[in-house]
Amino acid sequence: MITRRVARPRRPASAAGFTLIELLVVLAIIGVLIALLLPAVQTAREAARRIQCMNNLKQIALGFHNYQAAYGAFPAGGYGGSLPTLTVANAPTIRARRISSWGQAILPFAEQPTLYNAINQGYWYISPENLTAGQVSLSVFLCPSNRVTSLTRPNGDNASSPGFARNDYSGNYGERALRCYPATGCGNSYEDAPNGGGRGVTLTSFEPINSIATLTDGTAYTVVVGEAPEAIHGLWIGHKNFLDQSAPINARYGTVPGTVWDSCQVPKGSPKIGELGCDFGQEFGSYHTGGAAFAFADGSSRFVRETATPKVLAAILSRRGGEIVGADDL
Repeated sequence: MITRRVARPRRPASAAGFTLIELLVVLAIIGVLIALLLPAVQTAREAARRIQCMNNLKQIALGFHNYQAAYGAFPAGGYGGSLPTLTVANAPTIRARRISSWGQAILPFAEQPTLYNAINQGYWYISPENLTAGQVSLSVFLCPSNRVTSLTRPNGDNASSPGFARNDYSGNYGERALRCYPATGCGNSYEDAPNGGGRGVTLTSFEPINSIATLTDGTAYTVVVGEAPEAIHGLWIGHKNFLDQSAPINARYGTVPGTVWDSCQVPKGSPKIGELGCDFGQEFGSYHTGGAAFAFADGSSRFVRETATPKVLAAILSRRGGEIVGADDL
């Protein structure tokens, strides 16, 4: 008798799993990749924010340019001097003063005619009649890189005042002490430094109005507005949203004893250090890396490096200084 053997099918070998060491290696590789990619992602996001900021200033620059084309002059920066205390006796006088700010003036030329018409021109901007309009936040006035999350801020003359919509950009009133940098002969404080204010474009409503004709340095290299995210009067409806520059872009100084230039030395780009009184609340600066963006009188916006010399900075902030500035200087 012949016996046949029946071949049984082989069972497939069970798949081998990851060992603990292999799993740890994979996780380590993933961690390294994330560490390598994260800075690139952050850089790309900041680049996008910077482009948006430049677009905002481009729109503001065109608003100035179109305002000048319509009225033959640039808008005033706002009212100068401190806001008087409102009393029963002077209320009629204060409330009758016309609102004046460059942020308000260019609204019809920045696609905001409805908001412009909502402002009661017969009342001071902090009057109750203008609170609703003044609290409307506009993206064109907000730099996306600003670390401040609140869309409103108090009036710079009165910290307890109601919040108004902030403006991360300030008008160019001129420069102070840049022409004698470093502080040789400039005194030992901001107040002692020679005042070059009034050489800019957005002056107070009590000063002569500027037009393209008064910008003898040319419109391409004359600043009308620049970044100032910490400006104490940074309100688009406010009456004093303009600056006279006294330090390089992004420089920070404070109340620490010393000259106007070295009174507070902290790394560029540092967050505001309130406990030392160090900020650039009265200076052009930004939270971008390497400089700040500006709007120019020809309707353009450009990024100016923080390494630009004080002489160059003074030149682009003056309207008729006779300086010659090129694109490479910025």
